[in-house]
Amino acid sequence: AAAAPATLALHHDAARAAVPVTSIATCWLRAQQSSKPPELQLISDPFAQRLCGEDPDLGWMESSPHPQAFWVDMMALRTRWLDDALVDVLGTTGAVLSQVVVLGAGLDARPWRLEALRGVAVFEVDFPEVLEAKGMLLEGCEPIATLQAVRANLAVDDWAAKLADAGFSRDKASAWLLEGLIGYLTSEELQELFKRIGGLAAPGSALLATFTGEGSGRTTSMHRSMWASAPHVERFLSESGWEGQASTYMEVATRYGRTAHIPPESDWQYFLATARR
Repeated sequence: AAAAPATLALHHDAARAAVPVTSIATCWLRAQQSSKPPELQLISDPFAQRLCGEDPDLGWMESSPHPQAFWVDMMALRTRWLDDALVDVLGTTGAVLSQVVVLGAGLDARPWRLEALRGVAVFEVDFPEVLEAKGMLLEGCEPIATLQAVRANLAVDDWAAKLADAGFSRDKASAWLLEGLIGYLTSEELQELFKRIGGLAAPGSALLATFTGEGSGRTTSMHRSMWASAPHVERFLSESGWEGQASTYMEVATRYGRTAHIPPESDWQYFLATARR
């Protein structure tokens, strides 16, 4: 006899099982921030709860030296800063950035929720199983961006060729978003990644990226790349063909008035950077 069809809940649970814990955690933190009263929200992500589910594994937080309030504000600040930075680079006078590449896209919902991406070509690059799961979880939700899923393992696949096959043009300026990715790469992988990006990003392109600081204490056992200071990040970007500025997390928290749960830089460091070619 044919098996009974799975319920939607089971269907979604099976999809989430293919997604890394870090991606689920990011969505859960965004959902927590988005559930606050509007006057207290730093971000509003209406898709976060749907993506992370009702009962995600939060064991990572229990083993963290930081309280939940820190993690919720930390993720809200990162998300809001990148949202605003992306709006800024897409609207810069004299620059025509009609394509955005999100490397290690995970469960990011910007192509569905960020108005600045309406009609913009967005290429999400991540493991096939992650993007397939994301498609299942957001089934019935139409992105406002012109979205292309590029299924590739950044470490081993020729993702540049797959990007071109999906319609990316290296002759046009582009915006590159690397959120929560760089810290998981070895020095060799990072050099190779930026070499590939450099071969694809036309003059006038923009880069938005996050960098885990050396003073961040226990982050996760998977982190490989750590940064000593904002100037350290800026030197790396310059050596990779990009000129820009890195901000400390406390600088960002101060800008948005959310410093209460962010540790001093002597105890914890994280950097957010924008750069141009």
